[in-house]
Amino acid sequence: MQPLAPSPPAPRNTTPADTCDVDVATVAFFFDLDGTLAPIAARPDAVRLPGDTASVLASLFQRTCGAIAVVSGRAIDDIDGLLAPLRVPAAGLHGAEIRHADGELVRTEGHAADTERIAAMIAPLHALVAQHPGLLLENKGSALALHYRGAPELASVARDTMCTLAELHAERFVLQPGKLVFELRPRHVSKGRAITTLLSEAPFAGRTPLFAGDDLTDEAGFADVNALGGITIKIGDGQTCARHRLPSPEALTAWLLTLHDARPPQSSKENGA
Repeated sequence: MQPLAPSPPAPRNTTPADTCDVDVATVAFFFDLDGTLAPIAARPDAVRLPGDTASVLASLFQRTCGAIAVVSGRAIDDIDGLLAPLRVPAAGLHGAEIRHADGELVRTEGHAADTERIAAMIAPLHALVAQHPGLLLENKGSALALHYRGAPELASVARDTMCTLAELHAERFVLQPGKLVFELRPRHVSKGRAITTLLSEAPFAGRTPLFAGDDLTDEAGFADVNALGGITIKIGDGQTCARHRLPSPEALTAWLLTLHDARPPQSSKENGA
């Protein structure tokens, strides 16, 4: 059974965990989507969930009595489209909207963005994208993402523009850097808060949280799950406060396929890591 390798310690982090005991019967699973369950694509609309990943999620959903949620920067409608026909509890837009296990959809105070304010931010971004076709603007309704994957040399242009907009609308929005993207999201939401909210209710309550993510947007989730004594898994490279690491979405799926109720992964020390 493949063990989870401990993450290289971040600065001032000298005691990363070296074991990761996962009993499906007692764990609540939380997953980021892009870059974690699904490989990142050139455009957000080109992302696809691999068939093996969809199968293992459906299996885990049954074996955990539904204690699986996707926590993503995408809207819940987008999450559903990528996971269809599977429908799971979800937190979209970094937690600005949460669909609970009973199907109730709740939007937080940060979700109801001022449409005039969004329009005011979109105008200069449309102009910027028209000037630099390598940039891609994604309007999520209550959040805006400026992708520069198609033009990495424009990173500073994208950052400076989004920083300026964040400063102009600081009472409602905050700048969220990510992998080749800068996002303006509602200020009073985070993936960590979304996970904590879901953990307070069935079927998640009483279980040990496990959160897997790949990006800077997932660090708040890692921090809160660590504080709760849970299991955190960073997918890919980069500094992180997550306590374990897997190299890719494919590796995460492969590891999930190894999980058995009565047999947790061996510790890294036992495997010479």
